[in-house]
Amino acid sequence: MSLRFSPLVFVALAACNTGPKDPPAQPEPKPVEPAPRAAEGVLRLGAPIEASAEKIALSEIAKSPSAFVGKKFATTGTVTAVCQHMGCWMEIKDDAGEAHIKMAQHAFFVPKTASGRKAKVLATLVKAEDEPACDNADHDKMAAAGGAAPGAKGKGCRAEAEAQLGRPLAKLELVAEGVELL
Repeated sequence: MSLRFSPLVFVALAACNTGPKDPPAQPEPKPVEPAPRAAEGVLRLGAPIEASAEKIALSEIAKSPSAFVGKKFATTGTVTAVCQHMGCWMEIKDDAGEAHIKMAQHAFFVPKTASGRKAKVLATLVKAEDEPACDNADHDKMAAAGGAAPGAKGKGCRAEAEAQLGRPLAKLELVAEGVELL
């Protein structure tokens, strides 16, 4: 006896196939919109710099520094040097003034590559003798572990800054609460 299958049996068997099937087509993903930013290319560090903050040029502060000691203000300048160990200080200058700026109690750090960028700083002027150039022992340990900066005479922030600049630190010392790198 021979078995004969009718074409309907083959169709029925094909319909019962429970093997893997092609996955359903996925819709094209929508591009994700980046979060809106107040100003493209601005890096904000530390406390925000409010528009209402008093703005004072470094050149004005240099004319009469004692009038600004302990006073909070905003100033701007071009970054001329940055701590290469931690980013805990920077030097800025404008047309007729310059300042050495420390980041408040190492609460934040500027990028080591910030030299040449414009900076807006919310800071307080301190007497240079009241505050050491770097008041954190961790920085000295890091500097010692990585070796002294080329040309540095001594150790710590002050020696590193003076080696980078090729001159003594700026006479004006500021403690920054906030920095915007433009």
